[in-house]
Amino acid sequence: MLSIWLFWSAAAVLAMGTVWYMVVPLRADGGRWIPSALLVGFPLLAVLFYLALGRPDMPDAPLAARLAGPVENLPPDAVRARLEAELRARPNDAQGWRLLARLRQGVGDHAKAADAWQRLIALGETDAEALTGLAVALIEQDGGVVSSAAFELLERVRAAEPENLQAGFWYAIALRQQGAIEEARAAFVALRATIPDGVPLAAMLEREIEALNSAATSDAP
Repeated sequence: MLSIWLFWSAAAVLAMGTVWYMVVPLRADGGRWIPSALLVGFPLLAVLFYLALGRPDMPDAPLAARLAGPVENLPPDAVRARLEAELRARPNDAQGWRLLARLRQGVGDHAKAADAWQRLIALGETDAEALTGLAVALIEQDGGVVSSAAFELLERVRAAEPENLQAGFWYAIALRQQGAIEEARAAFVALRATIPDGVPLAAMLEREIEALNSAATSDAP
């Protein structure tokens, strides 16, 4: 039960940390270490429990007996390598791929995170976290440019979860990049309506809306 609780708790913390990670660059006090710690630390903790406790629904669990040394004494890179080794032996373990994708994304290894998300999706895990995770990994890998593949993933998430903040944010960015000014502005306005005043993300969305308003005005005949 502890591993299951930790697994789903990691998803919630990862979502909160990701949203915070998007808005902290607006601050000048260098406070990005806090969301970075959330994005890396909690998935890492979940991986430690996963490696130590194994999967109760799989016949060879727990895994600890097959591991060389206590995983809690390993540095983060070694923990990640241990998880990768486990997945080479258990390539159909969806939970393991999800944890590896989160861990890779948290440390900024976006290319390998994209691979892990793709493997998870190939196993039939097409939930919002997996689709959004892959989309964001592709976007980060491309330097912030929303490719057609990433855009399609975001559309799938928005069709299933219109309120998904992360997918909605990058969807609006994609529309702006495509030159769809009115659609992008409407998407940003809809997002802003869901964010309380005083939150850094709200200020960022307002700046996006203002910039799009100016662009629309300058393009008017």
